[in-house]
Amino acid sequence: MADFDGELYLRVVGEETILGARRGRQRPWDLPLLEPARALVAVGAISAARARAIIDDYSLAEAMRSDDRHGFHHRMAMAQVSRGRRPRARALKPRRVVPCDRTIEAANGALHVRHVTLSEDTTSVAITWRPNNSGRSGSRRRGHMVMMGHGAGGPLQPQLTDDRGTTVATGFSGGGSDDEWEGRLTAQQPVAADTAWIEIDGHRLELSGAAVACEITIEALANDATGVRYLWRRLAIPDFHGPAEIEESIGALVAAGTLEPDDPALDEMRAVREAMPDHPGMHSSAPHGVRQLPEPWRSLLGRLAKQDGPEGTLTLSAVTPEFGGFSVAISCLESQPDGFGIEVDVAPGLGHGPPRHFESGQLAWWAADDRGNHHLGQIGSWSGSEDYCSGEVNFWPALRPTARSLSIMPTGETSRAVITFPLIWGDSGRRGEVEPA
Repeated sequence: MADFDGELYLRVVGEETILGARRGRQRPWDLPLLEPARALVAVGAISAARARAIIDDYSLAEAMRSDDRHGFHHRMAMAQVSRGRRPRARALKPRRVVPCDRTIEAANGALHVRHVTLSEDTTSVAITWRPNNSGRSGSRRRGHMVMMGHGAGGPLQPQLTDDRGTTVATGFSGGGSDDEWEGRLTAQQPVAADTAWIEIDGHRLELSGAAVACEITIEALANDATGVRYLWRRLAIPDFHGPAEIEESIGALVAAGTLEPDDPALDEMRAVREAMPDHPGMHSSAPHGVRQLPEPWRSLLGRLAKQDGPEGTLTLSAVTPEFGGFSVAISCLESQPDGFGIEVDVAPGLGHGPPRHFESGQLAWWAADDRGNHHLGQIGSWSGSEDYCSGEVNFWPALRPTARSLSIMPTGETSRAVITFPLIWGDSGRRGEVEPA
């Protein structure tokens, strides 16, 4: 790599792209040169600052050549994102997570409380709200996060009271439709973390339950400067439009001399990329050739079409120390026949889709059970800022019915957290008692 000029390589690729001489698989929403630039930064072939400046140059050049005024502003906004640096990591505070499976019927709808999270710096109530006006026409907005207020179509924002008599207002963050809204009520200031109960607009909920205990370890990842680990990691971070396009990254790493063009790992990566669905539910059976793929991809893709997962909800209490520049808290796992999801908090915050920072921009979300099966997660509903965010990570394929424990593994560039807990469903998936208004 001593004779390789990373800046020259990126500028040549940028010129060929603008002139139409390069037929890449770049999608309209992608930043020009982002994928090869990130690969070269990962192996030390160019600095992040220099790569960022080149991306900005060619984003401007491409935008100036566009006849679409909206597209011009979109490209320029994306170029601005690439200049930012991630906030410094901070460990999340320990928290108390209490299962609270109760439904409060009110005149305007039913408020189902799933669990309550309390710590010294925040109080939140995970809810599902079903309005009485469900069934009217309107757009469905599930799958992304929106901030709602009184009268804006979402849940009301009730007051919370703890056993000390402290009463605070709440704000709702979440997403939904005319039929159902799901998200969190977050107190404007925290109530007592050890409170025995809370009241929601006068309806008392006893906080006597306990979350499932989790074992947490931090593991360092092997250092691989050849780019192989980078490419495998890139495949594990899909965006909303499907798996990552890796060919331009492969070309850059081969040109830099950190990969041989006939490296057997490249054939495996291309086979995995070909087998991965744009959406996990698209395949009616496992893709052809899955048995020849390496783990963890073989077990992941081998159960792709299975819809035999258990139905149930587990309330969890897990907060990791800082690892790889992140800290993660998990408060809930919900399993359905076709997959499962977790509710998480992450500091610092994560962006949507592929990372546009070069400095540890995003986590890969892996999970593995005690029977050797693997699962891959993708960010779903999300809200927050660069400092802190909350939301859902949706995993596929479905949990194997015979699995007895699960490890959630948020994975950074140099280390990962392993959060392990038993899968004991019992009656956890049933709705609780309904409290009248």
